[in-house]
Amino acid sequence: MNYQFNILNEKMAYNGFFHVTQYQVDIEYYNGTHSGPIMRECLGKNGCVVAALPYDPNRKEFILIEQFRIGAMARGLHPWQIEAVAGFMDKAGETAEEAMQRELVEEIGISAQKLILAREYYPNLGGSGGKTYLYFAEIDAANIQPYTGLHVEGEDIRTIRLPYETAFSWLKEGKIYNATLIIALQQFLLTPQP
Repeated sequence: MNYQFNILNEKMAYNGFFHVTQYQVDIEYYNGTHSGPIMRECLGKNGCVVAALPYDPNRKEFILIEQFRIGAMARGLHPWQIEAVAGFMDKAGETAEEAMQRELVEEIGISAQKLILAREYYPNLGGSGGKTYLYFAEIDAANIQPYTGLHVEGEDIRTIRLPYETAFSWLKEGKIYNATLIIALQQFLLTPQP
């Protein structure tokens, strides 16, 4: 198979907080025939997200955040979700590390002493071209802020200090629903710590 495809048409279907591009494509099937025109929509075709698992190696604590999430509400889950620190790379010319430090200050009140790129991944290539840069953020938890967020963006964030063992227990027991946080904790478990 040659993995052939043709973009027959591309147009912006929605341009709000999120951007949705609608494609009409023709793809080669595994048997060598072609699909003919099919429609697909892609959320944020070039968007990038940074995420971090802030940790204090001396206190053996993670600093997580809790905030209102519309997707959880729409799904019938408790709308306030526990997450890793994360945000969009939406400033022109900003590197992933610069965006991550900015998000750490916005969401927990301090920057990282050290950022380690844990991995890069694409969370949903079935409907999005978005890429996530996942970091471990070494911090001193003594100076975190209990409540943060950019109110002009509708953010109201509570920081949570969570001992390593509690976080790993929650992970094992299925008490964490945020995929980025699940990936971050699993990656932390797989990575030798200094």
